[in-house]
Amino acid sequence: MKIHYQTVFNKNTLFDLSSIFVGSLLWVIAINALLVPNGLLSGGFTGIAIIINNIWPAIPLSVGIYALNIPALLWAIKELNKRFLFYTVFAVTVQSLLIQLLENMPYYKGDVMLAAIFAGVLGGIGGGVVIRRSGSSGGTDIIGIIVKKKWGYSVGTVGLVFNLFVLAACAFLYGLEIAMFTVIFIAICSMATDKAIQGISKRYTAMIITSKPNQMKTAIFNRLHRGVTFIHGKGAFSGDQKDIVYCAINQYELAALKDILYTIDPNAFMTITETTEIYGHFRNTFKETTMLTAEEMENNALNDVLGAYSAAIDPKRAIVEIVDKDREVVDEENIDVEIIEDEEGR
Repeated sequence: MKIHYQTVFNKNTLFDLSSIFVGSLLWVIAINALLVPNGLLSGGFTGIAIIINNIWPAIPLSVGIYALNIPALLWAIKELNKRFLFYTVFAVTVQSLLIQLLENMPYYKGDVMLAAIFAGVLGGIGGGVVIRRSGSSGGTDIIGIIVKKKWGYSVGTVGLVFNLFVLAACAFLYGLEIAMFTVIFIAICSMATDKAIQGISKRYTAMIITSKPNQMKTAIFNRLHRGVTFIHGKGAFSGDQKDIVYCAINQYELAALKDILYTIDPNAFMTITETTEIYGHFRNTFKETTMLTAEEMENNALNDVLGAYSAAIDPKRAIVEIVDKDREVVDEENIDVEIIEDEEGR
């Protein structure tokens, strides 16, 4: 079977691999320049490899990390997505090589708390970049994904068990204080990873039940430069027709949306939900949208707000939970989805 390398190593794949390399470099800097010089440990396989290296210095840290990952990678061959596996092998290989090549890089040795904090930030961002490009740093991530697939336990639970083992070994070998600093590193690393995966700007989706949907739509277009979708529903208790305006915004537009709501329809009912990911042409900054015409914004409404939403509903016959704002009654009602279109139906 012939392999067309241009389909494997295309522009997107090369960008992914470049990003994984940068993320791996940040992780290695956190290990070599901050963790190891200050006697701290990491979680997962890296922490175990550091312990092995401390006990048997003849075994390099890079060799220990790679050796521990080999069984997990072999197990993953039949269980996980080949693209994910390829990116993970690349990340583990790059990290192991860089740990060895940068073994004598400049390092900081001093305040252990500072070392734990900055190592957590650097390592977390690096790990998040790798995960965001559909890879992983190997170790407990691989085992956790396989265990979740086969037996249903969460990836976090598997990682917690491994980290508890590492922390127990750390406390036994190096004392409770070092173990507590390691906990600080792991916690900050986890938060930084989540932030790197999600991005700096938070996104929200808003559902507004209002008697003035057209005025609300116009205000959102003109002030926020966001697309909207109309959903027509019915109050479960009153039986009145309810017009729902659905839109996606970022954290900087949240206050402006509330101001629009209170100005146009103070009696409206709005729910706001933090959204992890949005698929489609969602613009993150106001600057990116100021050159759009009103027609272009309307034409982009579907891509802007239905990217994640349309995957969850059937546009012809959808089910949604509607809470009547006058009564605490929740029911399921059939709704219609009206996509705002221009005269040519685009």
